[in-house]
Amino acid sequence: MSRIILDTNILVYGLDAQSGYYASAVAILTNPAYELSVPTKVISEFFAVCSKLNVGIADSMKFYQEVQKNTTTLYPTPASLGHFEQLIQKYQPRGNRVFDLEIVSVAMANDIPQIATANLNDFQGMPEIGVLALVAK
Repeated sequence: MSRIILDTNILVYGLDAQSGYYASAVAILTNPAYELSVPTKVISEFFAVCSKLNVGIADSMKFYQEVQKNTTTLYPTPASLGHFEQLIQKYQPRGNRVFDLEIVSVAMANDIPQIATANLNDFQGMPEIGVLALVAK
């Protein structure tokens, strides 16, 4: 079984049946060969994005509760904070890239080698994490 951490866009595209990434996101979310984990940072970002896209709270909550059935929720720990501090120093990120490093730090602290995402550039040149890319139709 492959251990994978989910990026926010997997949840957003898994909810949006109109997205070109929908089928690919659903395939990841429902694949029994994957042991999926979701950091709390991704959960908060998911609700933030849904609110910006005017997705009703009832719809986003219902989807989130379904996702929870097949995923493990990961919380920041002292170990992940240590990884985060090292990544900040190594990559010296700007803007939203800081959030990507936080997600990677949680993956590292939990020995999760791969992230599923549509945003390949966010993790390019970062040997700390492998990428499972979403494919658009």
